[in-house]
Amino acid sequence: MPINLANAPVSWGVDYADDPKNPAWDRVMSEIAEAGYRHTELGPYGYYPTEPERLHGEFTRRGLTVAAGFVFQVLHDPAKREDVLDVATRTVALLAAVGGRHLVTIDHISEERMRTAGRADLAQRLDAPRRRHMLDLIERIADMALARGVTPVIHQHAGCYIEFEDEIEAVAAALDPAKVGLCIDTGHMAYAGIDPVAFYRRHASRVKYFHFKDIDRAIHARVVAERVPFLEAVAQKVFCPLGRGVVDWPGLASALRETGFAGAATIEQDIDPTVSLTPIEDARASLAYLRSVGF
Repeated sequence: MPINLANAPVSWGVDYADDPKNPAWDRVMSEIAEAGYRHTELGPYGYYPTEPERLHGEFTRRGLTVAAGFVFQVLHDPAKREDVLDVATRTVALLAAVGGRHLVTIDHISEERMRTAGRADLAQRLDAPRRRHMLDLIERIADMALARGVTPVIHQHAGCYIEFEDEIEAVAAALDPAKVGLCIDTGHMAYAGIDPVAFYRRHASRVKYFHFKDIDRAIHARVVAERVPFLEAVAQKVFCPLGRGVVDWPGLASALRETGFAGAATIEQDIDPTVSLTPIEDARASLAYLRSVGF
């Protein structure tokens, strides 16, 4: 089926622009292209060059176009509001300048929720004032994106306050569907016990973008049972190349064909770069697998 498949710096372990463990940005950009991709994401603001003409030239030289950018910030804490808006403003401006079409907004992981990742029965839920703040902030970021011609989507994530099915359903219901779409991250949904294919079928008209990700069945079962915090689970390689985990990729391909989805998806594999040392090989393997099942 026709769908633009991207990869992103996160598959090389890049979650934060200033992390000393990060590989060099030019190596990552080149390896995404070498792995067979023609589309990519921006990664965290400040990891790739932030001067639009230079960044556009670097992408063009490697035959890449930009699918999306993201805001991965603390949406649930009112004290962080100005920091979040500052990052969002800069990200949206750069994304629009280099032709990106989607802005993915994600609540940042928190210590208390990482300890109960995947365990809806144990997780502390957000109180009403902070939930209202988070919704207002998501709407503010969406307005910024829309003003620049970028489509905003909200993304649930293991170890944050929009993780479990009731949480993402409540957020989706509270936000204007004409303003805020949905990004399904297949791996994070599976981590939280959500069937991403069934979720897509229920919300197909609102899903504008995907993160394609998979989780290892045995590792996931163990880390959830043992209450392993989320980042430790990443270091234990709970995320795996596509097709080696729990996600029903042929089923998702069928659902996308039936609903006529013609957007984009970014293949991701959350890793600790000091432990998972084969990102380009994994990126190639994931792309080959998706092509083998009809993407």
